[in-house]
Amino acid sequence: MIGVIWDDRFLNISFSHPMIRDIAKARIRKFRELLEGIKDEILFIKPEPAKEEDLLVVHSKEYLRKLKEASNSPYIGFLDEGDTVHYPGMFDDVLLILGGSITAIKFSSFLDFIYVPLGGFHHALPCRAMGFCPINDIAIAAKILSKTRRVAILDVDAHHGNGLQRILYSDEVLKINIFGYDGHFFPGDGKMDEIGEGKGKGLNLNIPLPRGSGDDAFAEALKVTQVLEDFRPDYLLVNAGVDGHKDDSLHFLNLSANSFNYLGQKVRRLQRELNFKVISYGGGGYGESSALCMFEYILGYLGKKDNPEEETMGNAEIVRQEVDEILKTFYSSFVKNHS
Repeated sequence: MIGVIWDDRFLNISFSHPMIRDIAKARIRKFRELLEGIKDEILFIKPEPAKEEDLLVVHSKEYLRKLKEASNSPYIGFLDEGDTVHYPGMFDDVLLILGGSITAIKFSSFLDFIYVPLGGFHHALPCRAMGFCPINDIAIAAKILSKTRRVAILDVDAHHGNGLQRILYSDEVLKINIFGYDGHFFPGDGKMDEIGEGKGKGLNLNIPLPRGSGDDAFAEALKVTQVLEDFRPDYLLVNAGVDGHKDDSLHFLNLSANSFNYLGQKVRRLQRELNFKVISYGGGGYGESSALCMFEYILGYLGKKDNPEEETMGNAEIVRQEVDEILKTFYSSFVKNHS
């Protein structure tokens, strides 16, 4: 039995650009329909809205005032330079979204895997929105959990989790980020030599995938998760964004749905070996195949597969060399700073 955080209000929530808001909403609706086929294996959990003080775990009071002002405005506009939408009443939706993460933490005491389909807002910074993300729900969850537990994050969204990296850069939280990168693809950062600082030194692992990387390159990148054996987390937070799919409207990578099924299998295998709890997020995804990819991730975790797509190839050797370099850096730094 797995848990899925669900509220029918999710069907009408999106902070994406107006050009893709309908796509984002359709993704959540289609995903919920697909779940009906495996509903006997799911405990649907209704989230309790977060409190304002929960936002303050990461975000500033000044930024909360800005969110409230935007929410009280009768107009639709942008919280940032033209990506993240605000609309009347959106602050209540923000609290509901964050409540999904906090509710998942509460239910993780008796469920090993909980999925938050409308979550994974990894770009937001303490004082600003960015990239369709009004808040950083994963960073807040990591901050809450890491007070008493050992926490690792695996972020495979096609866009680098720049907000997560900046907020947790000096925290003793292991951050593994697999993403598309050419120096320009949004948000344009995530260099391999950004390894963390202070208590977090050596715990920030960036694995940039070149444009057009296929399923084989993604599988190579996931080999970096062997570092979990040394870090030994109590919780693994997985941002399983599916915008790396080849048909995504914001595409950069060339993944098929097979990659997300494999990701689910990988997470389950690691969990069995290392005995940690998993809270996972839907992340990004802006194409007709997004719901299918989300569903394949869940199926992969359950040891199933229902995907007719052919596997894709590209850049495996480049990524293999990157992973070798990252592992060498990690082990030399980990022994020095965390043993």
